[in-house]
Amino acid sequence: MTARVYALLVGVDDYPAPVPALTGCVNDVTEFAEVLRERVGPDAADIVVLTDAEATRTAVTMRLAEHLGRATAQDVALFYFSGHGSQQATPEDLWSVEPDHRNETIVCVDSRSPGSWDLADKELAGLLDGVSASGCHTLVVLDCCHSGDGTRDADEVVRLAPPDPRPRPSSTFVGLDLPPGGGGEVGRVRGTPRWTPGGRHVLLAACRSSEQAKEVTAGGRRHGALSAALAAALLGSEGRPTYRDVLRMVTSEVTSRVAGQHPQVETADATELDRPFLGGAIAATPRPLTLSRLPDGWSIDSGAVHGVPEPVGEDTTELAVYPLSGETSGSPLATALVTKVLPDRSLVELLPELDPAYVYRAVVTSIPLAPLRVGIVGDAAGTTALRRAAEQADETLVDLVDLGEDAAGEGGADLLVQATPLGFVITRPGVTRPLVPVVGGDGREERTVLALERVARWLRLAALSNPATSLADDAVRVEVDAGSGAVRAGGTLTIAYAGSDPPRFTVRLANTTSTPLWAALLDLTETYGIFTDAFPAGSVALGPGESTQVDLLGQVSDPLWQAGTVSLRDQLMVVTSTLEFDPRSLEQEELDVSAAPAAATRSAEPPPVPRSNLDRALGATRTRRLGPRPDAAVVADWRTDSVFVVTTRPR
Repeated sequence: MTARVYALLVGVDDYPAPVPALTGCVNDVTEFAEVLRERVGPDAADIVVLTDAEATRTAVTMRLAEHLGRATAQDVALFYFSGHGSQQATPEDLWSVEPDHRNETIVCVDSRSPGSWDLADKELAGLLDGVSASGCHTLVVLDCCHSGDGTRDADEVVRLAPPDPRPRPSSTFVGLDLPPGGGGEVGRVRGTPRWTPGGRHVLLAACRSSEQAKEVTAGGRRHGALSAALAAALLGSEGRPTYRDVLRMVTSEVTSRVAGQHPQVETADATELDRPFLGGAIAATPRPLTLSRLPDGWSIDSGAVHGVPEPVGEDTTELAVYPLSGETSGSPLATALVTKVLPDRSLVELLPELDPAYVYRAVVTSIPLAPLRVGIVGDAAGTTALRRAAEQADETLVDLVDLGEDAAGEGGADLLVQATPLGFVITRPGVTRPLVPVVGGDGREERTVLALERVARWLRLAALSNPATSLADDAVRVEVDAGSGAVRAGGTLTIAYAGSDPPRFTVRLANTTSTPLWAALLDLTETYGIFTDAFPAGSVALGPGESTQVDLLGQVSDPLWQAGTVSLRDQLMVVTSTLEFDPRSLEQEELDVSAAPAAATRSAEPPPVPRSNLDRALGATRTRRLGPRPDAAVVADWRTDSVFVVTTRPR
């Protein structure tokens, strides 16, 4: 079952006299509701918002118990209050749990009306203790003052209401277990004396107990300083921030804007500080790739350490440039070409020029792919013949390099071809076992070149990744299961034959985001085959929260098994994209170097014109001769994830 966030957001500006009115509290909760929907997902957020006249003491306590009480052990309960905080005298029969005899309170819209009261810390703790009894993760956010009297600066709005001077009987407190009749000593107070509830609850408070919570102007609207900082932290953070991370970001923002206010995180269990904010309900969101003008020119904020490849001749990383906060589905403002890759960023050439005063968002539209470097050693006549045949090869796939005096070493080569009187042997540098059987007989040179091109395509696709994707690691969650437990992306599943019966396993794909995605499942076999037939159309559409599964067989073919192969390793690559794409042009049969040259000639048909940057990247695994550029308005974000399946067939 997917975790849900049950949220009660309460904001009060329009207090009746004598409580001073505020201006930013309704903005706080209405806009935080949108932040929740964006970061948690609209389908996972169950939000109730009470503002101004709706936020009575009865409504708040009832909704807190009933709405948040729906949260199960897998869910999150959030109570968010933006308004006035205050104090009131503690009834004498509650002094045992309140040493200073003062209750810290939040002020509902009718709290100072006859027959109504503030919501005291002990009441809130008791109500939340009832909510958390299910085992749900509970967070309280209070953007208000909850301390004693303080001064009020003339140019700041402070969220501190005057103390309530009325004597309050203990019988009016909700959430407390009192003796019959309400008098005498308290039988049990659920929670702790201050705001921090008992159990595994977390409190994010706007300020220390001796400080005041203040309002600021953010984005042209009034907000509580804490609320503005919290929204910015959640929208701008990368990944899943912990409570410690959020406190650091919020404190930095608040203290830079107002004086005398330091947000606090309080919890009964210190380990909660290192728990993801909202118990991990926030989806991981990698930072966007940005472009800005620095003293040495325009640059993007990703470099060699982020996986941006060096230019390969005239082929380089190309990016579409958009407004930082705008959509990336329309026509870009400009195109950026990487000219130099530095450790932490990359210099780019920008066409046309943009206003250097702004920061922009960049989306990768193509990446350079270096050809496979192949060294040739051995029989002189054979090497000469192979070089002659390679003149007709796709130079963007295969580059024959001269090893010179380094023939005994790697010499920078990705593969080695040993020319012998019987044919050609293809190996990796430093590995004696051939990658493919010896290529001999008539037309051996042409078949060796074709084999090298096929291996190059396979290796290129196996290593394909998007270094600047903004899709989260688990945007499409990948699980491979043979009945003994699921294996996730990056893992290896080991399966074995039962006698002559090949093992079965299931691949499950689930869209964990709030937007539609497309996914394809590619099988890269150890014998250099590429198969994309898991879905009839090549890729499958997955709506928000949707999932699909494919049942497959692990196989070690009879010929391979009879020749002595007992184990094969498949790479199952899942390609995820924000636009529909078709990977079927990547298909290639498993390598058979015994075939006659005529059976493996290159197609005269040009590759299809790519429709998106993913199509271009996939097309580049075959050739960089891509033909016309795609429509500039079509820009996909994409990523790749792989799971490895090792199939064993004992002898």
